[in-house]
Amino acid sequence: MMVYNNSILLSKELMKIRTLFRACLAVFLSAIGLAQAAQVTFQVDLSAQRILGNFNPETDTIFVAGDPLNNWSASASQLEQSTTDTNLWAGTFDVSGVAGGTGQYKFVMTTATATFWEGEVGSGGTTGNRTFTLSDTDQVLPVVFFNNVTNTTSVTAQVTFQVNLAVEVTLGNFDPSSGTVYLAGEFNAWNATGFELTRSTENPDIWAGTLTLSGTPESEISYKFVMNGSTWENTVGTNGSQNRAMILQGGNQVLPVVYFNNLSEVPSQVPITFQVDLGVQTVLGNFFPDSDTVYVAGDLINNWSGSTSALTRSASDTNLWTGTYEIQGLTGTVMYYKFVINGSTWESIDNRKYTFAGTNAQTLPKVYFNNAGNLGKIAVGVLTSGQLTLTWTANPVVQLQKSTAVSGQAWETVPDTLGQGTATIVLGGGAAFFRLATP
Repeated sequence: MMVYNNSILLSKELMKIRTLFRACLAVFLSAIGLAQAAQVTFQVDLSAQRILGNFNPETDTIFVAGDPLNNWSASASQLEQSTTDTNLWAGTFDVSGVAGGTGQYKFVMTTATATFWEGEVGSGGTTGNRTFTLSDTDQVLPVVFFNNVTNTTSVTAQVTFQVNLAVEVTLGNFDPSSGTVYLAGEFNAWNATGFELTRSTENPDIWAGTLTLSGTPESEISYKFVMNGSTWENTVGTNGSQNRAMILQGGNQVLPVVYFNNLSEVPSQVPITFQVDLGVQTVLGNFFPDSDTVYVAGDLINNWSGSTSALTRSASDTNLWTGTYEIQGLTGTVMYYKFVINGSTWESIDNRKYTFAGTNAQTLPKVYFNNAGNLGKIAVGVLTSGQLTLTWTANPVVQLQKSTAVSGQAWETVPDTLGQGTATIVLGGGAAFFRLATP
């Protein structure tokens, strides 16, 4: 009986423990709640990022990362562009958690060059995460701006572009019955067929179109016209700039009519003769007259082709290369050009510029390739104890020479200076002149 009674007592104690455990477990489960899955829609406005040039809808993507959404994955939850608002990206995803808990998240931009996370944009965590309250039902979070940068400083305007193609039609460059005219610029990533213009019913020489553009007030927007999706305008901007430009302002804008390639009347074929001296380049070993070729390239000459318009060596001056090409132009037409060695070595100076003086044959003044008309400059140091240090750009075929006069006296080669770039000279009485020369 004693054993039996002990067994009964032990069983009673076990029952008490089990009951207490179950009660505690019920309280614990009640405290933590039951984790459930609900759908959450995330939304971000990228209008400001597009204006700032940080996001290109054609090539870049936007994601949302967070906890408990996807364990902060920067590539698991991609958003899609809204069909009703092209500045809005959104995505709906399953989010598991306890109702009433806090979720944290950020948006992540992925471009061709890098991945960009938002900075401190909310109150969550140590890095300023965005937060929201978890729910046991589906929810749509409010629209926010990436990095909290809004577009309140931007303007949006309807801008009408107009181009006259009368001259191009007369020249046979454009068939108005079948040809197409497009507008390309910063606003469409310079897509040659991104926005087609339509022929005016009031003036059949004009093609026009209206775009909605956004940007900061008084910002400059570059653009060009394109015929048939492939024939771009040449250098048509002001002061030699390649592209046209407009200033974005508040309210709708109708830009003035311009002529394709700025040709308002049929141009003449003007013979232009180019001249370039390659003597210094030959001495420096940059050009070999017997095997190398020099070309002229420009916007009106050959659309900047560096290997189509060759020059020939002058019979009277072996350092001079010349060539004559007929170029379409009028009095006042501005042409930009450069010289190119072997189709690949371009002059490193700014583009050369010439304004047509008329429509008759014209010969441009002789210039030196890269404007280098001599072997370089000599830098003179400080005279110390009768010694003077001279420095110059070293070249294997260049040496220093000395004379007591600029003319009328023989030039003597300073010993051990061929191919060097510096020399220390002991000066005596009287004047001393120095120059760079070849052996």
